[in-house]
Amino acid sequence: MRRTAVGRASHRRIGLAVFLTLLAVLLLAMPSSAQEGKLVYVLTFDGPVNPILSSYIERAIAQADADGAEAIVLRLDTPGGQVDLTQDIVKAMRASPVPIIVYVWPTGAMAGSAGTFITLAGHAAAMVEGSTIGAASPVAEGGQELGDTIQQKITNILAADIENLARRRGDSAVEWARSAVTMAKAATAQEALTLGVVDAVAENVDELLQELDGFEVEVNRELRPLDLAG
Repeated sequence: MRRTAVGRASHRRIGLAVFLTLLAVLLLAMPSSAQEGKLVYVLTFDGPVNPILSSYIERAIAQADADGAEAIVLRLDTPGGQVDLTQDIVKAMRASPVPIIVYVWPTGAMAGSAGTFITLAGHAAAMVEGSTIGAASPVAEGGQELGDTIQQKITNILAADIENLARRRGDSAVEWARSAVTMAKAATAQEALTLGVVDAVAENVDELLQELDGFEVEVNRELRPLDLAG
């Protein structure tokens, strides 16, 4: 019985050795592009800006950084949400060591109100045809109007914040972004592209990565081209 047990263990060891040898050969035979494939995280969020989105983005940034990802794509469809929470999300995004591409998607999606700030906070931004961005005027919880004094105060603060986010995109983008807060202006994908509010209009993630391959972004005050091919 003991001899049989030893024989089975030997067979298992031989089988495992053969399996590992074959695995090593297969890995060595794989193309370098497959062995050294680049990684892009794709997130999808649909709904009001809430603590779930904040946690989702923070966890993704940490994981993408640990995995050496080239970029994070955030597919976003939101009517907006809390101002203070949005500010926390914007801070986390701007501090991310991994470039974040905000992609307003799918067709019919919107980056409304707080979503406009999140889109502009991306290191790069894109939309799909049929989506919209803007209408970022502040309103009270539940959609009610604020009192005149509070309305003016919050509007001025948000206008300054959104100008800062849009400034790297040029004067036309800054002017539109301010009007999105002060006048509830909105834009289609093509209008946003013409104004420089977004960097690309793409039908899907594959097309988006092709469009933005080589696009230069600023990550923690350093310019870096996006390496998204493949």
